[in-house]
Amino acid sequence: MFNNIGSKKIFLISCMTIGSLFIVLYFTKNSTTSQLIYTTPISFTNDHVGWITSSSLYKEMNLYLKLIRNKNEQNIFQGKRSLNYNYIKFIKKNTWNQYPFSTRKCSNTSNQELSTGIEYCLLTNIYYNSAIDQYYYYQNPADIQIITKTIELDVSYGKLTLNILNDILEIKKLIISSVLIRPIYVGGPIDPNYAHGLLETFGPRFWVLSELQSNGLFINSSQFQIYYTSHMFNTSIRNWRLYDRQSDGTYRDTVKWSATIQSMFSDYPLLIYKSFNETTVMFKYFITTGNQVSRTPAWDFYYSVSRSFRFHPFHTRQYRRNYLAYSEWLLKNLNLPSKFQLTSTQEQLQQNHMSELIPICDPICRPKWSKSSEYNEKEFTGDWIVVINRVGSGRREITNADELVDALLKVFPDHTNPYLRVWPKQFNFKDDLYKTAQMARSIRLMIGVHGAGLANTIFMRPGTILYEINPIGCRKLSFNFHRWATIFNLQHALWSPSQKGFLIQDDACQNRQEATTLVISEIVKEVVNLIENEQEYRNGYIRRALHLLNDTSLTDHPQIGLEKI
Repeated sequence: MFNNIGSKKIFLISCMTIGSLFIVLYFTKNSTTSQLIYTTPISFTNDHVGWITSSSLYKEMNLYLKLIRNKNEQNIFQGKRSLNYNYIKFIKKNTWNQYPFSTRKCSNTSNQELSTGIEYCLLTNIYYNSAIDQYYYYQNPADIQIITKTIELDVSYGKLTLNILNDILEIKKLIISSVLIRPIYVGGPIDPNYAHGLLETFGPRFWVLSELQSNGLFINSSQFQIYYTSHMFNTSIRNWRLYDRQSDGTYRDTVKWSATIQSMFSDYPLLIYKSFNETTVMFKYFITTGNQVSRTPAWDFYYSVSRSFRFHPFHTRQYRRNYLAYSEWLLKNLNLPSKFQLTSTQEQLQQNHMSELIPICDPICRPKWSKSSEYNEKEFTGDWIVVINRVGSGRREITNADELVDALLKVFPDHTNPYLRVWPKQFNFKDDLYKTAQMARSIRLMIGVHGAGLANTIFMRPGTILYEINPIGCRKLSFNFHRWATIFNLQHALWSPSQKGFLIQDDACQNRQEATTLVISEIVKEVVNLIENEQEYRNGYIRRALHLLNDTSLTDHPQIGLEKI
């Protein structure tokens, strides 16, 4: 076939060259970035009427924004508050001789199916001896007699015991020093974990107090004082480290994010049982929130034996409605825009009946960003793709987060784009709740490992995307934040590494704290897909969230006699 040896060599060299070229092209095609070749900017569609693709939905959003702007305008968070003593009536020389009887009235409005669950109770004229940490219920002889010596109330942290008194002489022995006239919300210290504190403690508190005021969207904080009982201080020493005593006997949070929220709920600083300096006081209105089964939001699945709830405590629609209202209330108190408020750029698109242009390119596109640039709060006004990470912690950390950020910056190359940009470095939320909420509200797609930082989905707008990362074998952890994504009307995506050659069951989750290394090409490809399709889902998520907030049939109201305390 070949005339000489030289021809054979030429043929072999040609075959090897062609084969090598094929191999190079194959691996180049399957590299991280060249799978994503978009040489020109793309517009998601040209047949829209604006950023919101339904004119009727846009009108509905504006009607809602007009409604909430007229609600509770005086309750905007202005920083630290000093304690207002107009809710305390001091008793001088023990001349206050009328000792009113105690009353108790409990409500079970939301969870009618749970026969043992008391949503909350409102008690009047409860006496408290701080010297011995005892509560007293002074029984009216005209009422149906309580024959037991004590009453146990279900409260958010367990049980609270009231001692029954029938004799006026027993009450007079207490020597009351003051009466707290304003309603006292009785609870235990918040969980210092950001996710559990923000969602599991403050959320139900908002729910109860807004219900007591017959207002499902807001509460008037000037009408309440928060009071912490001894239970969780005495059983958990670490709680003492969360509060500093002030000269007036009140306490202030040492954790900045919780201090910010505390000031939204009531006069501040806090009262705790030690604030009364071993004196006896009377609580005019004493509000308890029910036990964990009835009012605290179970995540439905817990990986800890101590958190054993395996059910949803409320119907999903009602649950979502109240948490959406809670998240909007937080934003309003932080003086930040509603989740339904468009940015100026989005508003301009809406008015001009245009859709946004977001360049998605191969690395051959010339980037318009600089890693050396400094970014501050004013940058939070745009829309962002953000990679959050516990840098240097070693616990639930992304080991190659910088590599992911660099890959995203190359695929979304225009950092001057007014519609969507990549935050050009790893992001870690800080203790400053205002800055945290400001940034989270500006995120269109958040990538992060399962952990407390994902609780900031509470501030993200309906239709935006949570992309959760879980360690190997821990996909079941995704149920927790997938549930919160559902509550706040977010899209949810999940990535967890696979490990070939090892038999690791998907529900084993042998080490949920370990660091995770991402397959960058997989993540980037899915991010592009999520962003390309986000606008197709946007209207539905926004409309559903608005319908929940505007559905007054889902709003709880107190029983007769408990209204507008």
